[in-house]
Amino acid sequence: MAAAMWEEIAQARKENRRELLLHGPQISERITKSGLDNTVFSLELLNYLEISDSTLTELSNEIGNLVNLINLVLRGNKLTTLPSTIGNLKALRLLDISHNSIKSLPDEISDLSELHTFDANQNGLLCMPESINKLHRLSVVNVSCNEIDSLEPFCTEQLTHLSEFLAAKNAIVVIPERISKLQSLKKLDLSSNKISEVPSSLADCAKLKELLMKENPFRDRRLGKLVQQSRSTKATLDYVRSHGTKTTTVQENSSSAKSKKKKGRKKAASVGSDLSEDLDKLMLRVLSYKDSSDGGVEVNVSNDVADVRPYIVCCILRDVNLKQGNAFKRFITAQTKLHDGPLCVKRTKATIATHDFSLVKFPLSYQVKTPSAIQMVPLGRNKSTTANVLMIQLSKEADDMRKEAKRNTVSGIHKYLELLDGHQRYPCLCDNDGQVISFPPITNADITKISRATDHIFLEVTSSTDLATCKKVMDALIQKSMEIFLSQPGSATGEGQEPGTEGPSGDVKPEPSSDDREASGGHRSLVVEQVKVIGADGSLKVVYPSRTDLQDMPDVQVIRS
Repeated sequence: MAAAMWEEIAQARKENRRELLLHGPQISERITKSGLDNTVFSLELLNYLEISDSTLTELSNEIGNLVNLINLVLRGNKLTTLPSTIGNLKALRLLDISHNSIKSLPDEISDLSELHTFDANQNGLLCMPESINKLHRLSVVNVSCNEIDSLEPFCTEQLTHLSEFLAAKNAIVVIPERISKLQSLKKLDLSSNKISEVPSSLADCAKLKELLMKENPFRDRRLGKLVQQSRSTKATLDYVRSHGTKTTTVQENSSSAKSKKKKGRKKAASVGSDLSEDLDKLMLRVLSYKDSSDGGVEVNVSNDVADVRPYIVCCILRDVNLKQGNAFKRFITAQTKLHDGPLCVKRTKATIATHDFSLVKFPLSYQVKTPSAIQMVPLGRNKSTTANVLMIQLSKEADDMRKEAKRNTVSGIHKYLELLDGHQRYPCLCDNDGQVISFPPITNADITKISRATDHIFLEVTSSTDLATCKKVMDALIQKSMEIFLSQPGSATGEGQEPGTEGPSGDVKPEPSSDDREASGGHRSLVVEQVKVIGADGSLKVVYPSRTDLQDMPDVQVIRS
């Protein structure tokens, strides 16, 4: 007697769904007991399939039937190989096989002509097939935590779109001279490998903005120190350009060689003396916390939040200009991307809220209330409501979207609603009058929303995971803010606009204050002010940013005052 079709698969077939998610303890138990229900490979309409965090040890050749797949996630299983029929998935744009035990890839992987993102992190890969260079649309590759010893297959001009390449914790010994062929490369992580020398050609990767090479046995001690201590990718690349290994194509006479060595020594001294200048180009000024009686901002946390969403980190961005160009739109977009990305994971790990500092009545209290007691006008809505009513509305919207998209689960953007399931009281941030200004992880209040006229922004990050997650998200948001607000040198409202003059949009660029000139030495700077989070017993829970925060910001010098 044939085994019954899994309920999830039967439902997906009945509703002609395009998305199917199979993961978790129950799925794992079923796979262990009787294997995966291979009728899943008859759902030819699927464009998203995830079979993750289970005990799957083998992927059927029938995977090749799902020719409409765009995303295939096989993360966290026990796979040791991939079938050659994987090459039939011509429409595939994302392939995630991370956290498995795969040692080699089939050559047919090169047939995935539309592949954009490839994640093979945490496997046992020994090498990559030479044919990987046929994946002309490949943009993001993560092969960290494997046993790969060569980068040669990736160093080709055919990978014209490769912008992010992560290969930390492998057995790589040599960075090929041809690394310079990757002209779209923006981020390269080769940390914790066996690299002893770096070719000067690496500096020819014109778009490279983030270079990570810590924990490698470099022969050049100066390079090793620069890599370990410097936050400036530019400074590292300048040094590599002058002192990296070069391939000699013609024999040089001895006098010429000596001359070049002298020039090299002079340039080394120049690079060393100019290192601080490279780091000074963008500055982040951290203002230390002032006593609350002197205007310092505190957030008081009740003990009750420990059962719901215990972690919160806050700070203030001072003197921002949201009027310049599309700065306001870019700032909002940056939050959205962080929410959707791996740090916040669709708000399920952490949530960001922003407030116009001038509209907030301090001090604040982070507490819990019953859903009916949380009254507010949610952001983007025009009428006051309670948390319980809002949750019902949002859940209905999520289910309507699920049905319209023919999915068996709600979309990622609504997964955060599940975080409050089963809780009798919800977390909220209240002002000094007891008014709710934030309801994490759901929304914040319209009354304190930022606008183009906002000068100072109160930032808030909350999490139910851990404090470190809050800090990482806040670090990332501040780094994005620097890119946004300091991206137009010498201009607040238009490129080349002089202080005190009217820009194209009619905005007037203010004269920089003498304090700003003195503190920044003429360089552009962003100002962040510390905020303290205080426990119910009066003890300090966290102050952000502390001296241990904002450590991994390339091309930025952090000055604390």
